[in-house]
Amino acid sequence: MFTIDERLRGLPATKDQIVALYESLNQPHLAVPGRQAGPARAFILGLRGPQGFAVFVYLYMPDSAQCAVYVPSNRAVSSDKYQAEEGEALGFVESMGFIMDNLNFRGRAPEEQDELLTTMPLFQREPPRLSTAKKAPADPRVGTAPLTASALGKLFSAFSLIALVLPGCAHVPTEKERDAAGIHYDMGVEAQLKDPPTAMREYEMAIELDPGLAEAWHAKGVLEHMVFGKLDAARASYQKALELNPRFPAALTNLGNVYLEQKRYDDAIKQYELALNDMTYREPWIAQANLGWARYKQGDSRGGIESLKSSVTNNPKFCFGFLKLANIYEEQGNLPEACRNYTKYRESCPDLGDAHMREGVCFSKTGKAEEAKAAFDVCIAKNDNSKDDCVRLKGQ
Repeated sequence: MFTIDERLRGLPATKDQIVALYESLNQPHLAVPGRQAGPARAFILGLRGPQGFAVFVYLYMPDSAQCAVYVPSNRAVSSDKYQAEEGEALGFVESMGFIMDNLNFRGRAPEEQDELLTTMPLFQREPPRLSTAKKAPADPRVGTAPLTASALGKLFSAFSLIALVLPGCAHVPTEKERDAAGIHYDMGVEAQLKDPPTAMREYEMAIELDPGLAEAWHAKGVLEHMVFGKLDAARASYQKALELNPRFPAALTNLGNVYLEQKRYDDAIKQYELALNDMTYREPWIAQANLGWARYKQGDSRGGIESLKSSVTNNPKFCFGFLKLANIYEEQGNLPEACRNYTKYRESCPDLGDAHMREGVCFSKTGKAEEAKAAFDVCIAKNDNSKDDCVRLKGQ
């Protein structure tokens, strides 16, 4: 059974997550509840996630630039039940008059897959207008635990609009206000790495124009947390983003990160698990790794290691996962495994001086003096924040 989720306005996904993609060959005239009647296009998207598989139905009404996202009653099923879910979705849209075509996404060349992800309406953060439809810019998203202020990742999610209740009246942002808010949000994204104060002002202006813009609240929280170190303010901003859009896995993960930093491990674990239950989460390895670290700090070493291993299995280039695995093994006195994971950390992020430094320190502890010296030399050559430490370590 499929029902409309009014909080969703797009289905962002990565190539690796997509199991199947269908598009309608025709555009029957539909009257979807709460939308302007008119011709519609249908899409069926099958996704693979950390908790299983799920199928979503996306209807796009080009004349009114509206959409309807139908979610399954079974949010996640096992692989052996996936075909039945896909068949139910096909039957559902065909009952509305759609003739569906399997786009064979998995069998397409990578460049063709990329084009579909950037041009098809279901992958956009907002339904595109027919007259102005164009390739949507990539949205920065955040979800990693804060190693440094410069480790800001990318922000993502869908816009979620609500009415702002003011004394004596209820104000719904006009289309012009929403457009202006989007511009300020985009300007904040552009400035967030080089000029965080300017980015903060842009996000605040976006929120003033459109208080229902969940992305802006989330981005504001990221800066408060990772740049300005204001944990209580960041928590409030993340919670506001989730109030506006409960299906916002990046915000769930980052709220968990605040709790993790505050040593509120039970609360952190709850947020990470909620994020991992969302099949639309494009970077589940982030929540998996942070879940693993929270479990370890709580005293569950085995569960922590298993979650961290899952994170690097899902993304073999995820530096943070290898770093935290190495940290755990080193704390447990298992230097061979620690060094192996520090090497994986360095291989995944070769441009980080810290990765070479940590590998070099581990080599030193296991008696590999020449290998350690070579690692420190590379670290020094990177000329980043780890340079002074590597100079000191090399001289010992």
